[in-house]
Formats: sequence, C-alpha cells, structure tokens
Amino acid sequence: MKMHLETSDQNLISNYGRGVLSVNGQDFHQNILITRTRVVEDWFSGDMSELTLAHFEPLFDQVEKEQPEIVVLGSGSKHVFPDFALMAELKQRGVALEVMNTRAACRTYSVLVNEYRPVAAALIQIEE
Repeated sequence: MKMHLETSDQNLISNYGRGVLSVNGQDFHQNILITRTRVVEDWFSGDMSELTLAHFEPLFDQVEKEQPEIVVLGSGSKHVFPDFALMAELKQRGVALEVMNTRAACRTYSVLVNEYRPVAAALIQIEE
C-alpha cells in the first residue's frame, strides 16, 4: 500500500508491501525498528520465538530523547505472538507491546505517530 508522505520532523511510513517497508520515502528490504527519530536497519531476523528484550535495547539507549510507551510489533503477513515473557519484560520497563500483522502495525504506527504519541514500530517484512 502506498501512503502519501507529509512533511514532518518524525519518521513516517510511506509505503509497505511484500518485501518492502518505506520510511520517509526510503525503501528497506529487511526487518526494521522505527522510532520517531531513527530507523534501526537489520533489526531482527529469525523466528518470533527467538525475539528477546535485547532486540529492543535501541529503544532504551541514550540516542532516544523519549522512550516509547507503546511498541507496535508487526509480525509479518500473519498475526504471530512472541513469547509472553517478552511482553512482561517490556511492561516492566514501561512499554506496552501491541502485536498485529505488519500491515496493521504500519497503519497503527502512522496514526499514533501523527498524534505525537510516544510510539515505536518493530516491523517484520511481509513475505506473502
């Protein structure tokens, strides 16, 4: 789906589809982690069961001025949950993890970031 890009001081998803995620008009062909101010390329590869808190450490480093309250996790073409222990660990750090397929995650992130909510998106490429 192609989305129209508005001028903004934050990262906006401009396109998503099979094998591509675009942020501010730049295409990415690997899984990415998006915050308001940066894109972490080659963020994660593997089975959802292998996803750990360490994969989300970029959200808590000193580069980010504001820690997100919500991380929208796009699990690819299908809705697949990670280990529930990960959700609990993120919650202990003050972050809610919302899991959905990547198409829905892109739409949800776009709405929340345009409302200037403290949000990040962790996106697995759509394969099918």
